[in-house]
Amino acid sequence: MNIQKFTHQFRNISVLILIFFLASFNAQADKPDKYSFEFLDLGFVADCGDFSVMDDAYIILDNKDFYDKKGNYVRSHLHFTAFDDLYNDAYPDGIHLTGTAHMNALVSFDKNGDPLWTQQGIAIKIIVPGYGPLFLDVGRLVWNDATGDLIFSAGKRHDWNFGEFDALCDYLDQD
Repeated sequence: MNIQKFTHQFRNISVLILIFFLASFNAQADKPDKYSFEFLDLGFVADCGDFSVMDDAYIILDNKDFYDKKGNYVRSHLHFTAFDDLYNDAYPDGIHLTGTAHMNALVSFDKNGDPLWTQQGIAIKIIVPGYGPLFLDVGRLVWNDATGDLIFSAGKRHDWNFGEFDALCDYLDQD
């Protein structure tokens, strides 16, 4: 048998196996519940002495909840889009720093039944001109949502150090 014919047959068999697998999965699960909502998260970010840095974050959440055939919850897939707007609260019409973040999350359960939170993507991204991307979290995190224990971490994480906040305060200082 020549390699081209073998590759073609292997591909056809693989596609058939995949079709049977997907058909059996569909027969075992109900359609997911889908919903979206938007909200504004107004929050304090940093104390800069004479002023505070505030964040008006507009967040869009798209969610899918998955259930088995018996109606039992299995997992959720979430997609967050956040539009951050940081500013000096003493001069709300002054300089603003904006950032956009896109993050996917999966809520599932481990073998013990504990809830797991897995997130990947850009969780936060604020670039301070002259300083660069000081507030940037990108990569993948997995933690036990019941205990708060971090299980896995990969990617770039800022550490919320004072140097990042000093740069943010310096940039937004209007005096």
